[in-house]
Amino acid sequence: MRIRRGLPLVVAVAVAVVVVVVVVGGCGLDSAPSEVVPTQVRGISLGAELNEETGAVVLPADRFTETFLEMDLLATASSVAVGQCAAERGVTLTPPKPLTDPVYVAEQYYGPWTRDQAERFGFVKPMTQADLAANGIVAGTPDADGPPPNGDLTDEDWKVVDACAAAPQSTRFDDALRHVGPWYAELEAVRDQVFDDAEAKDALADLEACYDQAGIGVSRDDSPGWPRGANGSVIDQQQIQLALASVECKQKTDFTARVAAVEARLQAPIIVKYADELVQKRAEIDQALTAARALLADA
Repeated sequence: MRIRRGLPLVVAVAVAVVVVVVVVGGCGLDSAPSEVVPTQVRGISLGAELNEETGAVVLPADRFTETFLEMDLLATASSVAVGQCAAERGVTLTPPKPLTDPVYVAEQYYGPWTRDQAERFGFVKPMTQADLAANGIVAGTPDADGPPPNGDLTDEDWKVVDACAAAPQSTRFDDALRHVGPWYAELEAVRDQVFDDAEAKDALADLEACYDQAGIGVSRDDSPGWPRGANGSVIDQQQIQLALASVECKQKTDFTARVAAVEARLQAPIIVKYADELVQKRAEIDQALTAARALLADA
C-alpha cells in the first residue's frame, strides 16, 4: 500500500523489487538442464524481446509478472481503497495519481542501450522531470503542486489509515504485488551468472574492444557494459556524449540483444519448471488489475 508518493529514490527501490521478480532465472549454470529448452511455455515466448522505440527489454519472466506501470496502478488502487475506508471514518486522505508517463517503460540494460535514453538521460535511469528533480539530478521543484498531500494528518488519523490499509479492500491489491516462491533464489543466480556464460563473455569482450577503439575506455568497477567515467547520477553534455558513444558501440556489436538472449536462455528452464505457479501468479495479477482499473474509474 502506498499513501505518500515517494521521491524517485523510492521509485528506484520499487523498480529494484520488480527486477527481482522479472529475472526469474535458472539455477546455477552448471545445474541447468542439458536438454533443449522449448521456445514457448503455455503459448508464451521464452525469448528476449527488445523494443528500441520504447526502450523496453522484455525477458521471459517479465511476461509472468507486473510491469512497473502495472505495479504503480495496483499500489495506487490500494491507496484509493484506503482513502475510501478512511473517509468513512472521518479522515480525509489524498491518494497519489497513477503514473502514466511512458518513460517508465524504458529501462537500462547494462547501461543505456538506445540513443533516446543516451540523449535524454546520459547514464541516469529514465524517469520523469519531476523525479529527476526529486532525486537532485536536475534543478527544479519535485512537487510543482505545493507541499505533499496528507502532511496535516494527526497521529490518530494515521492510526485510522493504518487500520484501513490492513483491510481486505486494500490488501487484495497489495497481495497481487507479493511474490513468494523458490524460483526467486534461482532467478538471482541467473542474474549474477550471465557473464559466466561464454556467449555473454564474447559479447562483453566485443563491446569493451569497441570502447577501447573509440578511446573511451572500460569501467573498472563492477558495472559490465559501462564505459570509464560513466556516472549514473549526473546529466550533462559530457555524460550525454559518453552515453551516445557507448550506445553506438552496443549497436555495432549487437551487445544488448546478444546478452539478453543469453539471459533469456538461462531463464527458460526455470520458467518451464515453475510454469504452473508463474501462470497462476500472472492470472492473480490480471484479476487485481481489472479490479484496480474499475476502482479508479469509479473514483
